[in-house]
Amino acid sequence: MTDKKNERVDEVSRYYRSAARIESVIAGLFWVNALLSLTILLSLDIPALWQQLLPILFILTVLIQFVASQVNRFYLIPRAEQLRRKQMLSDSFGAPLSHDKTALYYNNGYAPSIKRLGANTMENAFFSSEVAGKMLINKRALVLLYIACWILVFSFRDTDLDIMMWITQIVFSGEIIAQWFSLEALRSRQERTYERLHTYFLHKIGSDSAKEIATILDAFVAYETAKSSSSCLLSSKLFHKLNPSLTKKWEQIRKDLGMDF
Repeated sequence: MTDKKNERVDEVSRYYRSAARIESVIAGLFWVNALLSLTILLSLDIPALWQQLLPILFILTVLIQFVASQVNRFYLIPRAEQLRRKQMLSDSFGAPLSHDKTALYYNNGYAPSIKRLGANTMENAFFSSEVAGKMLINKRALVLLYIACWILVFSFRDTDLDIMMWITQIVFSGEIIAQWFSLEALRSRQERTYERLHTYFLHKIGSDSAKEIATILDAFVAYETAKSSSSCLLSSKLFHKLNPSLTKKWEQIRKDLGMDF
């Protein structure tokens, strides 16, 4: 029989799953719109009925994608981040701010305090920067491939101007270049937050001092600001795949910094 006290619980994750599903729909609609726009460019070679239907279908899919992206950006992702923030503060200070339960989500031995908030923030920043870094391996390769195709198309003098405009719109859209920049910024900022807190725990600033409180709150705000400004959802599949190895690294970091008791 499984001991439920030793089971990891994370009820907040379901809010991220909702946002991730919408994110997948948005990505799918992006490529549907890209295909429809290309087909419209070549519409002289298709039946007249489809020439009339394609613009209507294109407008509908663009509107659906727009609405879905706004719902995700201004409601689903902020809601998930807000509940995660409440859960983090609840764990850090032992004051329940949400009805969503978590257990064994954070790995440090500090009692509820400002120092525990610092340790939780450092752990989150470490995992976020590592997962984002792994995601960037494929993202960078895809972006380079898209840009190479774009340059290749422009290298042919006889390429139709409409096709050039279509490819440019696809490559430099929010789904490719902008997402790559956002993920790069998220990884970099979370890495800096981790390094800042690593230095703090390494030098062991006096407990409950004004400097300690200011340092940890500054790092906490930097961590949350990086997430909200990027609006990037980290891959839960990749997180679960990397979790065992990253947990071992985090345990070693805690040991090296004397964060275990």
